[in-house]
Amino acid sequence: MTSRSSDGLDLQQLPEGSWTPFEWTDDYVRSFTVVNVGGTPVRAERTQYLADDLLQKANTQEYNESDGKRWGDGKVVARVPLNVLFDPKNQLAEKIKEGDRDHMSWWLNSEQARPFRTFRGRM
Repeated sequence: MTSRSSDGLDLQQLPEGSWTPFEWTDDYVRSFTVVNVGGTPVRAERTQYLADDLLQKANTQEYNESDGKRWGDGKVVARVPLNVLFDPKNQLAEKIKEGDRDHMSWWLNSEQARPFRTFRGRM
């Protein structure tokens, strides 16, 4: 699901009560809502990954603890969930498959990747 509908409505700004869950697993919850797009009701869906919050909390703690530490062999600099790795908007999996290692470094240095970083510094 994209975060904006075709008429510019920001779906992430909808109140939590407007979403109706229809599928639950241990890993995610899928919900839907109906929005009015140009006078036509359209069903919008979202998937919330439950483990992402726990992973980001652990990453933030490790990131903060890395202040003043040096780089070294075997240093884990990020943990990226598979749903982010394979998301086409990030192009991470595609670039890895193409052998473009610079793209991953560029992405890990971006503000968008900050929740997944576990070590300070630039790649």
